[in-house]
Amino acid sequence: ADIAIQLSHSKNGTRLSQCHHRGPLYIQKPFYPEGPDHAHLYLLHPPAGIVSGDTLTMTVDVEPKAAALVTTPGATIVYRARDANPIQRQIIHLDIQDNATLEWFPLETIVHNQACFEASTTVNMNACSRFCGWEVTSLGLPAINQRFTHGSFRQRYEIIVDGITQFIDQIHINEKNRQALLSSKAGMQDYMISGFCVFGPIAKQPHPESRHSDPQLERLRAEPTHSNRECQVSITRLGNFYVGRYLGTSAEQARRHFTQWWSIIRQEMLGKEAYSPNVWFT
Repeated sequence: ADIAIQLSHSKNGTRLSQCHHRGPLYIQKPFYPEGPDHAHLYLLHPPAGIVSGDTLTMTVDVEPKAAALVTTPGATIVYRARDANPIQRQIIHLDIQDNATLEWFPLETIVHNQACFEASTTVNMNACSRFCGWEVTSLGLPAINQRFTHGSFRQRYEIIVDGITQFIDQIHINEKNRQALLSSKAGMQDYMISGFCVFGPIAKQPHPESRHSDPQLERLRAEPTHSNRECQVSITRLGNFYVGRYLGTSAEQARRHFTQWWSIIRQEMLGKEAYSPNVWFT
């Protein structure tokens, strides 16, 4: 399945100006809980799962001055792969033009044991546009302690600003490196759920020799997201982006931490209070 949507700004606010889809991947209509200038869209994939041979391709083009929050009504499930043609793919392209805003908040991806999943997300933007996004992945099924002991998982997330790559997060788990990546201190430390969030670009980074720290970063770190035996949580600043990370046992807990940071950063970036979509609470 594939979908290509375009969001445009006019005197009536942000509108879904184009939506082309093939297969069971579509958007019913935009919602405007924050007013006409900021659209909320639910990306629907009724099968909910990805099986062997599937490729889901999503393209979002946010034109100048348009603003949107895109989420999903439920988790994406990647099922066990077949022996023949095992690869399952998800490809996402996000283009954010001048003075446009995109908040990309899909719910978690649940990767079953013995899946062979490849996922890529590419964000193209410029220094005057704004992006907030997160990715939460469960490798296995924590509720029944079914771990990801077989199969493969490859994920790449790239943010490009004015043609220059500013952020890359990638991981490739296969039979050769599984133990090292899933269990080591430099890997997932035996946690089954991982996630990261990215917000930016933000104000120019303080000079490295400055004695003054980043007050916004201090405020973000002051949020009640302390690491414990159930999870490891942190946030830092990389160039002109804030990047938060989570390792733990609950996708809901990961999103809760990310939402806390988003609620602070959104006020600075957009001058708006965070407005969580109603679908997150159903």
